Amino acid sequence: MNNTTLTTTHPAARQRRLRAIVKRLVVELGYLEHCLAEGLQDTNVQTAAAGIDTAIDCLNEHLSR
Repeated sequence: MNNTTLTTTHPAARQRRLRAIVKRLVVELGYLEHCLAEGLQDTNVQTAAAGIDTAIDCLNEHLSR
């Protein structure tokens, strides 16, 4: 099966999978934000939270089209 077949045959399944991934990321980001609000000052965690937030925004924008 080639990529063209996957794209045209299963777009709804791909969309559902991306939505599920975004939901999981949002939950994890919420937990990270809670930890940061409670005083976790790890620079790597703060950077990761910012990166995840950006990724979620990009995915949400893509899914809304």
